[in-house]
Amino acid sequence: METIDQIIKELKQQNYRHFDNFYHLTKKQVFFSIRAIIKDEQLSEDLLQDTYMRFLERIDQYRDGANPYAYLVTIGRRLAIDTYHQRKKEVISEEIINHQVYEEEVHEENNDLFKLLDNLSKDEREVVVLHVINDLKFREVADIMDRPLGTILWIYQKAMKKLKREVGEESD
Repeated sequence: METIDQIIKELKQQNYRHFDNFYHLTKKQVFFSIRAIIKDEQLSEDLLQDTYMRFLERIDQYRDGANPYAYLVTIGRRLAIDTYHQRKKEVISEEIINHQVYEEEVHEENNDLFKLLDNLSKDEREVVVLHVINDLKFREVADIMDRPLGTILWIYQKAMKKLKREVGEESD
């Protein structure tokens, strides 16, 4: 099996033979990063596809030896933030309809996780997703979010206290 770095080298040479492997190895982390910002599962999946298209379009800008997860998450996060700002301007009734359709389609196992994450602020949710779900180091999270490391650590601690309180309340 090809490693991610080997696959990226092939992709840079326009050899897409192992792209499916690359996608399956990295999609979960990227999806959860987008999903933390965009609460619509279908739109998150669309942005996931856009992330990989943008990655392939700009693959020559990827530095060998860089963290491919952090690179993809950064692309996905920027697309999600842009989309979030665009959607804020949409008519509220459309969002209500989309939200109702989305609620019917959500998978049970992810639903509990997203309900817990919904109790967090946008920044807290993003830090938790990037660090816990995507397994990125706090330094990488700080770089992606363009925030000081100390701020990221403080946000993470605050988020974890909230989550522990929520889980404690639910188990009673």
